[in-house]
Amino acid sequence: MVSESDFLLFLRELDRLIIELNNCSDTQVSYSIYQDIQLLRDALVLTATE
Repeated sequence: MVSESDFLLFLRELDRLIIELNNCSDTQVSYSIYQDIQLLRDALVLTATE
């Protein structure tokens, strides 16, 4: 299980990445940001189920 402070850090980073994705005009960079978002999402799901 992840600590509350780590969970909040993940959420803050996820929020930052979503904002970057929305402001990005480069397709390759957008895809890279999208992949990072998926990795963070997966990490949150895995830690929430442990």
